[in-house]
Amino acid sequence: MLKQNSLVSALCFIGFLAAEAPDISVAEALVLLSILFFVPGIFPFVFHQLPLRTVRFLESGLIQCYPIAAFFAVLALVTDIGAFALIWWMYTVFLALYAIFRLWETKIHRIEEISVLFGLIYLAGGGFWFFAYAAQLQIMQFGPLIILLTAAHFHYSAFLIPIFNGLLGRITRKNRMVYSWITWVILFSPILIALGITYSKALDVIAVGIYMAALYLHAFLVFNTAFRSKTGKCLIRLSSAVLMITITFSMIYSFGVFRQDVTLTINQMIWIHGFINAFFVILPALIGWRIEGPKPFDAGSVKTFSGIYGKRKIGKDFLATIQAESNVQYRGLVDDMGSLRSKDFLPEKLEPSILSFYEQTIDYDVRAKVTWNNWFRPFAKVYEWFSRRTGQIHLSTNPDWYTMYSTIKGVYSKKDRRKKVRAWIRTNEKNETIFTALYSVYRSNGEGYMNISLPLPFSSMTGILKPYHRQNKLVLTSRRRKSRAGDEGIYLQTRAGTCPLPLSETFLIEATLDNRLTAVHHMWLFGIKFLTVHYSITHIPRPKERT
Repeated sequence: MLKQNSLVSALCFIGFLAAEAPDISVAEALVLLSILFFVPGIFPFVFHQLPLRTVRFLESGLIQCYPIAAFFAVLALVTDIGAFALIWWMYTVFLALYAIFRLWETKIHRIEEISVLFGLIYLAGGGFWFFAYAAQLQIMQFGPLIILLTAAHFHYSAFLIPIFNGLLGRITRKNRMVYSWITWVILFSPILIALGITYSKALDVIAVGIYMAALYLHAFLVFNTAFRSKTGKCLIRLSSAVLMITITFSMIYSFGVFRQDVTLTINQMIWIHGFINAFFVILPALIGWRIEGPKPFDAGSVKTFSGIYGKRKIGKDFLATIQAESNVQYRGLVDDMGSLRSKDFLPEKLEPSILSFYEQTIDYDVRAKVTWNNWFRPFAKVYEWFSRRTGQIHLSTNPDWYTMYSTIKGVYSKKDRRKKVRAWIRTNEKNETIFTALYSVYRSNGEGYMNISLPLPFSSMTGILKPYHRQNKLVLTSRRRKSRAGDEGIYLQTRAGTCPLPLSETFLIEATLDNRLTAVHHMWLFGIKFLTVHYSITHIPRPKERT
């Protein structure tokens, strides 16, 4: 199908040039270049990413219909019959609806995938402005050339830059917080720039300036990211370098319009910002990313999330209240730690008492000491008031040791949607609920993970932890690896979807010489540590309950 689309696109473009010669409009040619070559060029990056049958059906229909829509786009310019452009606009609308459907169905709303799908949504704006130009619609005070250039803008920077930015996010591991801020600027800049052009020259200058800063930072990430292919790396870096130059000319043009002292004409900008961007920014980036072929972080993942959401108050009786408590008896958080085995985690490397704690948790007493980092203590006071009333993740600001009283209850799998789920409910000396955590384990891509869901008011928070052995100690962490992608992370789940949180946590569990266990729980917010919880764990055998 790809070769067929390329052949149709080439024939259509040649037909356009032959029909319009010798008076070929450069701006029209640039828009058609995107319609005929760049739009189908991104299909491998956005299609075939989800196994859902409905998604595959939509993707197949969009691929099959593309040559017809592109052909009518060419006819609209060659014949000057604007109604033909309506076909292309409708096609871009269906692409946008597909992107919205993907966002709705995606389990985890990762920022890089949002960026990719936003490109398709913006393309629908390009389809509208292309139709407006071909049909000679009068829109506000804009003349035909401005309408055509707006169509070009939405077929290039608004459409392709978010997609290329998303592809970068699929492979970059460093500076993720910077990447997230850059992405949000890139996604909302087309709207700000459009508002500036329409209503305020000052806003236009500010919007272009912010956009330029984001693209410069984007280039910084590109030049500091490890690529798999040397050729792909060179082409993508060339694209970013040229883009830094052309966006500077856009800033010069916008500033000239603001000062009413135009230093660059629109025709000059068509060649600088249009022609050069097409052949020295978009084309090398498209080829480079096709060579690199980045896959989404979640490609091949089989992770599932709990279907249990909290109510206004959680507390120790929450499961009974929602009739999710089963009669299955569990003694541990995990039936067999061997189910988490991977090359990073060999259970036999651990002290036997660590394995026993996770497999026979009910036989252990736990004491805890909570330490909030100084910078977070003012927020911790407010948080403690809130957590006491909701009865969930209730961590005190009292720095003294206190006892946690534990019970483990079975959870109906049909309610939770995960397998062999058990709830570890912990209370303090005041009978206040500290945690109601729903534990499960699963395997994905040859690795085992702990999947811990904590119901929150009208939502839930899930920590997916990967185990490691460090000598004879156990490490459980949600922190992502820099070497390769995994499922680990902390996610907020609502009925509207699931998104990763800027939180991470690590547990270090080790055995002491006096037959006790100690555990240290660290948590980070935006990469800054804000919480440390120390645990002292003592083995006290208890009789098994009759089943």
